[in-house]
Amino acid sequence: MTKKATPLIDPTLTEALQHWNQYCAQSQQNTLILLNAITPLKDQIQVTGQLLEAAQKTNWLEAGSKLADPTVLADAFSELADIQIAALGKLQEGYTSFLKTTQASGDQLSELGKDAESPQALLAASLETSLNILKQYEADATEEASGLSAIQSAYRAWLQKSLQTFSTQ
Repeated sequence: MTKKATPLIDPTLTEALQHWNQYCAQSQQNTLILLNAITPLKDQIQVTGQLLEAAQKTNWLEAGSKLADPTVLADAFSELADIQIAALGKLQEGYTSFLKTTQASGDQLSELGKDAESPQALLAASLETSLNILKQYEADATEEASGLSAIQSAYRAWLQKSLQTFSTQ
């Protein structure tokens, strides 16, 4: 009678560890890309430069009359309010997405180990489940960053348009 030898390490555990290794390598690159995209100091310098340039080129006597025009002010503030409302909606979508991911994660973790036949299988299932959860949070965070970038672009466009409206260049 020949007995089949069982491997020392469960193949599902080896596979789960390989998935984590691949994810870590890719995640490092993704993190660098994200960090390079976030440039608050550069953005602040750009906005400050726009404000200074507009201040230098503005005919303040004419600009004062535009600032006193209720229609011009109302239009500018209406556009800003629209941007604010859209931004709040986008942020709410992001929070909802994170909450759904958290709820789904809890559900996945509560089901963990029900079918595990060994401690190594349980560890493999735990690693795979936690990796899937982490990937979903990463996807949520990427979507949130994209939304914040769109919001920032809308504010910049509004600022540029407002500067052009109120100044004479």
